[in-house]
Amino acid sequence: MLLTGNMQAHKASKVTMGDIAHATGLSTMTISRVLRNDASVSEATRKRVLAATKRLNYHVDFIARQLRAKHTFQLGVIAPFRGLVGQYYFGQILQGIQDVLTGTEYHIALFDSLSEDFNDPQKCVHLCHERRVGGWIVVAPGSDDRFPKTFVNLKMPIIVVGSSFGRQVISYVDVDNYNGACAITQHLIGLGHTRIGFIRGRSDRHDAARRELAFRKTMAKRKLPVVEEWIVQGDYEMRKAFHLSLDLLAKTDRPTAIFAANDQMAYGVIDAARVLGLRVPEDLSVGGFDDIEGAAEFVPALTTVAQPIAELGRVAARYLLNALSNPDRLKILHQMLPTQLLARSSTGPPRQESEIIKSVPARFRLT
Repeated sequence: MLLTGNMQAHKASKVTMGDIAHATGLSTMTISRVLRNDASVSEATRKRVLAATKRLNYHVDFIARQLRAKHTFQLGVIAPFRGLVGQYYFGQILQGIQDVLTGTEYHIALFDSLSEDFNDPQKCVHLCHERRVGGWIVVAPGSDDRFPKTFVNLKMPIIVVGSSFGRQVISYVDVDNYNGACAITQHLIGLGHTRIGFIRGRSDRHDAARRELAFRKTMAKRKLPVVEEWIVQGDYEMRKAFHLSLDLLAKTDRPTAIFAANDQMAYGVIDAARVLGLRVPEDLSVGGFDDIEGAAEFVPALTTVAQPIAELGRVAARYLLNALSNPDRLKILHQMLPTQLLARSSTGPPRQESEIIKSVPARFRLT
């Protein structure tokens, strides 16, 4: 019995692409294209081939493939580890990338943009040769980062996630941060708020700049004042937003609504309001951005702007696989994904002007 099992396992390990072709009635060329995740293959054909590989217990000989191709089937994901890794946003992007890579021979390797000194062109060249990375996905680069352009000059397939490079010859996929922030600011104004504060994201991030610009432009369009004392730098951190909001909301002259540039900071604002004895949304309306996991179940349910974070990763991974399969037909991709306002119970109409000062207990008030 043991001998028979071993013979069967050995036989299964010898299944070839020719066997898959015979089982599916397709050519070996088509089988090869499916296994390389060629974007030109239809979804129906891809599912048909993958079902056959599973049924016949076919396994790609990765080592042999790598030796023939003279590179590892590795895609590099570059991100600033400090402040991003461990966050819901980054986890969802990685999940989206992995959704596309599952069933292919490719895998990802993570690189910290803050420690590898990617802005040194010579080090970028060395890294490409040493790590044998096939292509790069750059997540949320800083406004001063120059290395995406370096990889383009090296003729490396690259796509940026979470930032746009305008008319530059760098592919990117981003969400419509501007219109999303306009929508939530307009939502607060539509509820009757004229005294609105804003918690900024990181100063080196493109998405943070676009959200703040949208807030300011929407307020100006409605001829409402932007009070600079009510705009504070939260850096996308819940704890920092909490401490800043304690000071902001304890003032006699305070906003009746706050738009935080991400959901984590919105949670920090709500926690500060609770400490000060303010009710959300009766005494203070709070909105965020991202629609992270649990936002709808939070008490109160968080009004926010949903963005398709995992889809950002999927678009980036598909682009790289297509670039590697069809290098001669590579085109620059500039894609903007839509956002959606989700109005929930953390926002509501403002209280009467005469009640605003009374809403903060006297022992917490700052003059």
